[in-house]
Amino acid sequence: MTALIASEWLKARSLRSTWWTLGLTVVVVLASAAIDSEDTFFPLAGCLVLIVAATASGASAMAGEYSSGLIRATAVAVPARSAVLLAKAAVITLMWTVVGVGATAGSVAVAGQSRMPGMPETVAAILVGPVCALVGLGIAVILRHAGAVYVTGVLLLVAAPQLLTGDDPAVRAVHHAMILPGWQRLTMAYGAPEAVGDLYTSATTAWLAFLLWPLVFLAVALAVHRRRDV
Repeated sequence: MTALIASEWLKARSLRSTWWTLGLTVVVVLASAAIDSEDTFFPLAGCLVLIVAATASGASAMAGEYSSGLIRATAVAVPARSAVLLAKAAVITLMWTVVGVGATAGSVAVAGQSRMPGMPETVAAILVGPVCALVGLGIAVILRHAGAVYVTGVLLLVAAPQLLTGDDPAVRAVHHAMILPGWQRLTMAYGAPEAVGDLYTSATTAWLAFLLWPLVFLAVALAVHRRRDV
C-alpha cells in the first residue's frame, strides 16, 4: 500500500495544475479573510472557493485517468482496484488537509479579530477541504465523465445548500444534513447559535455530515470501481 500511495503522490505532484490549484486556493481564502468586514475568521466566500477547488481537485484525480485511458494501464499494473482508489484517497486527504491547515492559520493571522477561534471552528475550517475532495473523488468514480462530475460536485456541495433553504421541515432537514451548512454551524459563520435560532444545524449533525458524506461516496465508489469495466 505504501508503494501505491507513493505512486499516486508522484502523479499528483508531477502536475503543474496541482500546485496552481492548491496555491491559488490558499491565496483566495486568505484574501477573503483579510478583506471581510464581518466578525468571523472564515468568510463564506473563501469557503465556497475552497469547496469548489477541493471538489474539482479530488474529482480530477480519477476523471483525468478515465478521460486519458490511463486507468486501463493502472488496472493492469495493479489488479487490486480498491487499493488504488484508497491510495488516491489517502493522497488527496493529505494534500487538502495541509492546505486546510495553512489556509486556516493564515486566515486567523490576517482576519484581525480580537479573539482566537475555538477548536470546533478551527477543525471544521481545516477539514472542509479534504472532506469535499473525497466527495469529488467518489463522484468521479461513479459518473466517470469529467463534465458531469464537476457540475454534479458544484450542484451538490455549493448550489443545493443555497437553494434548499425553505421553511418546510423536510427541506430544512436536507439542508441541515449537507456539508456547507455544517461548516457554517461549526465556524459560526452567522454568529452565535443562540442568536440565529434554527438557521443552524446542530453541532452533532454538522460533524456527522463531515464524516458521512465522504464515507458514503467512497463506499459507493469502491463498490462501483470493483465491478465496472475500465
